[in-house]
Formats: sequence, structure tokens, C-alpha cells
Amino acid sequence: MNILENLNERLQIVDGNPCRGGEDIVKHVVETSPIPLPEDYLEFLKEISGKTDGQEQILGPELGVKEDDGMLSIYIFSAQTALEIHTEYKIYSAPVYDDIIDMIWLIGNDLGDLLYFYGEGKEGYGLYVSEAGALCFEDADKIAVTLTDFLVKGIGINTALWIND
Repeated sequence: MNILENLNERLQIVDGNPCRGGEDIVKHVVETSPIPLPEDYLEFLKEISGKTDGQEQILGPELGVKEDDGMLSIYIFSAQTALEIHTEYKIYSAPVYDDIIDMIWLIGNDLGDLLYFYGEGKEGYGLYVSEAGALCFEDADKIAVTLTDFLVKGIGINTALWIND
């Protein structure tokens, strides 16, 4: 299923020009990730990680969620961006992240202080959200089991943005 063509009604693409392709870089994601990644996420990466006509690597789409007080953002990293972020956390981050970075795969953020990642957290395997400054399972909230549940079925949208129901 093409996730972008079936986005939940609460979501819309507000920035980025997703381009199909990038199979080689997605393969590198699989080889680099310290954890197994869901097939729907890998297929999504192939939907967004190609190169533009100018041969520029896509950073990933920014999805917007309309709220009464404006638009909130969910930015999903392209394969290349996810690899770069993983490397940055492995090399440049504070020692406090040394343990968790080997147990998760960062997939996006809210263009602010929230990070989205896959891992085996307190509620089992799935997609979680945590503050960038407190990246740990103890403080993370489970969004959904799969990216399809999240972006197509709308499960966990409020959780992902820490919106109180």
C-alpha cells in the first residue's frame, strides 16, 4: 500500500517532494539499523527516498495536522536523512544516548523537540515518541505498532504530537 496516497484525513503533505526510488539507500538502512524494521516502513522509505530531477536526495516529507490553533508538523526522515541522524547520534551525542541508540531507529521528528522512533519499549515493539532531551523508553509514549496504523489509520496522531484528547 502506498502510504502517502492513503494518508489519514487529518494529515496532509505540507512540504517536501517525495520521490520514489532509493532502493540501495533503503538496503543500507536495513543493514545499519540495530533493530528489525517493519516492512511498511521500508516500503514507505522507497516511496520518499528517491532523487529529484536535479539529483538531489530527498530529506523527507513534512506532514501537517490541522488543529484549532494552527498546523502541527510531523516530519518523516528519508532513508538518507535517517542514516545521517543515526550516525550523528552514534558519534556526536552525549553519552546518555549510548545505550538507547543501539536499541532504536529514529524515523522523524516534529521539527521541534519531539523524536519518533521504532523500538521495543515498555508497551512492546512499535513506533514511539519522546522528547529529544530525554530520549529513553521510560519517558516515551507508544504511538502505534506500524507506520500504516499511524499515517493511514490515524492511530496515535494525538500521542505523536502530545495533544491532549
